[in-house]
Amino acid sequence: MDRNEVFNIIREAIVKKKILSITYQHVSDAEIVSHKIAPFDIGTTNPRTFERNKNNVYAYCYDHKDKNEFPDPKVIAFNINNFLSIKDTGELFDPVELTDKHKAKTGYDYKSCKFAIVPERDWYK
Repeated sequence: MDRNEVFNIIREAIVKKKILSITYQHVSDAEIVSHKIAPFDIGTTNPRTFERNKNNVYAYCYDHKDKNEFPDPKVIAFNINNFLSIKDTGELFDPVELTDKHKAKTGYDYKSCKFAIVPERDWYK
């Protein structure tokens, strides 16, 4: 998929809190996988890591698995250039619920995050 197309779909999903079904090609091993995601952001506002993370789509991945293949849902990074397809599932996500679940797993709290795209969102009001 074209980078700009992916960006626009992800941006709209963030604004409308849409859950997406994606087909994605892993950067590391080129494996093609399907995932159900709730997009959180693209890139970073941190100037020290901007260049390294500018192609990252951060999304809560409902069906992510750990290295032992156990369920491990949390926010993970996807490379914006490796999306093969994106479909709207017709479902909406609750950002507070997913933020709390992610914080419980990782300790990182998105409630204090300065988002790179759609910074004016009302997720935590």
